[in-house]
Amino acid sequence: MSLLELPDVRAFQRPDWMAFEAPAQTLDHYDAAVSATETDDDTVITIYGQIGVDPLSSADNSERRISRALRAIGKRDVTVNINSPGGNFFSGLAVYNLLRMHRAKVTVNVIGQASSAASVVAMAGDEILMADGATLMVHNASGVTIGNKFDTQDATDILTDIDAVMAEIYAARSGADPSTVSGWMDRGRGAGTCFSVKQALEAGLASGKLDQRLVTADADAPKPAPPARVLEAALIAQCNMSPKDAKAFVSQFKAETRDAPAAVTRDADTVREALTALRKTLTS
Repeated sequence: MSLLELPDVRAFQRPDWMAFEAPAQTLDHYDAAVSATETDDDTVITIYGQIGVDPLSSADNSERRISRALRAIGKRDVTVNINSPGGNFFSGLAVYNLLRMHRAKVTVNVIGQASSAASVVAMAGDEILMADGATLMVHNASGVTIGNKFDTQDATDILTDIDAVMAEIYAARSGADPSTVSGWMDRGRGAGTCFSVKQALEAGLASGKLDQRLVTADADAPKPAPPARVLEAALIAQCNMSPKDAKAFVSQFKAETRDAPAAVTRDADTVREALTALRKTLTS
């Protein structure tokens, strides 16, 4: 088990009808060139790019890959290097649980950024170290809704529950009052708070600074795709839209909407019940 008493959060299957992507503001600042200095250490896990399976690059930062890596490492200390703009909340929660349950010390190194779902993963570290210039961002869950007023209300209820789960995790790690943590997440109409190294240390979200010699930058690393292209690719892959329809949808979305919640169908009650159970495990 992890050396810290971290919340026992039960992960659950992501519904097919709910999709999470990294926030536009973190994608805008994501620098894929930043990574840890290469090492032959077989107890190091890297999480670079979006949490889950990246819709464009197909980079695998899912719970399946992390689970396989942890099984190979066994009962040894593990280091997790993170540079991620966020992504799938459900995958992030599952990875958090896998690291929390690891039977040795877990050190998390934030190399560039640990934003959104990646910040949930980072909270599983017994030790959380941040490189100079690194950031850690927490915010309200968000997504896109296509449906009627009932679908919209279901989405609002579910996202509210997800926010409460994330707030409990951040509060447990930092020692801050849950209402204070909710304030971090609610800032800027839910856009959240981006912590520098100094701010994260003061808030209790990090425990130390990472030796800068362990960080490098690859000038040949591919640049991240614009957020609009990421959303178009996700709509094509996950919603079976044609490229033309996906492009038209994104254009309309950018022109007419702001702060929209996640896509929801009428089986939302099942997910809401699962999230309620999650909250109970955190507060019991």
